[in-house]
Amino acid sequence: PTPSAPPVYPLRQIARYRQLSRLFSASTPDILHTYFFWSILYGRMLKARGVVRRLVENREDLGFNWGPHEYALLAATRHLPDRVICVCEAVRQVVIEREGLSPTVAVTIRNGLNLDTADDGTEAGLKEELGFDSGHRIVGMVANYERPVKGVSHFLAAIPDIVSAVPETRFVLVGGGRTLDKVEREAKRLGAAPFLMITGFRTDVDRFYRIMNLSVLTSLSEGLSLTILESMRHGVPVVATQVGGNPELVQDGVTGYLVPPRDRAAFVDRCVRLLKDNAARSAMSAMAKRKIRSFAIDKVACRYGELYRDLLGIVD
Repeated sequence: PTPSAPPVYPLRQIARYRQLSRLFSASTPDILHTYFFWSILYGRMLKARGVVRRLVENREDLGFNWGPHEYALLAATRHLPDRVICVCEAVRQVVIEREGLSPTVAVTIRNGLNLDTADDGTEAGLKEELGFDSGHRIVGMVANYERPVKGVSHFLAAIPDIVSAVPETRFVLVGGGRTLDKVEREAKRLGAAPFLMITGFRTDVDRFYRIMNLSVLTSLSEGLSLTILESMRHGVPVVATQVGGNPELVQDGVTGYLVPPRDRAAFVDRCVRLLKDNAARSAMSAMAKRKIRSFAIDKVACRYGELYRDLLGIVD
């Protein structure tokens, strides 16, 4: 429950820490597993006091929203976590360099997906629902467009150039965020609005992947993108920026293309190249479906289980 304290720093944080201290002093967990900055900091303070015995943490991204203050606290307490799980090797390298963690503490366990989702044909009629014709080629981006690091404006800016080269192309932006009006205004300013449908938050994202000819991601910073994993599951070729863990998922020229961030010309070129080449898209689709098998969620769960057992000294 939310602690009964004013929602201001540091009163809320002090109240939350005391609440967690009481909780874990009573329950004494074998392992505490934390995510994101304040959770991590609380866990480290509890570990230092001996309230928890073993501490595991996660790093989901390159720390794009952490500043010098956060990194100073993490570096000063780097001896406390037993393991720090990073979702890709790029994140692990950043963690070691910026936080000073030992390479034996920072480990990589990549994200995964449930690969058993059935293709039940529920995309029927979706093109018409979005106002697209059956002959349109669809380029889609699935993202939280409220986060500037997703680079949505770079996606919007490229749309007129892509349409100029491949006029039958249409675009769909799927994802939540409180800045929908701002995105719509930006699309109009850049001349992208006539060719674009912005859906907002949807629970039926799989339907959209099934109508996409191409999935794109214009991120300026990234961990291990679930959007790319989902695209691969559906066999959709990807054009993504070469940041974070994207190169660990997209094999350039094999399952899609990688381009430098903010490089509109390169992004447009790769999108146009794929939209015009049905054979290349088909080959990349097959390779993506093959590669995604190594990201099955049960394999990821086994890696977490192995890490927990190792910390607990459990021998199979």
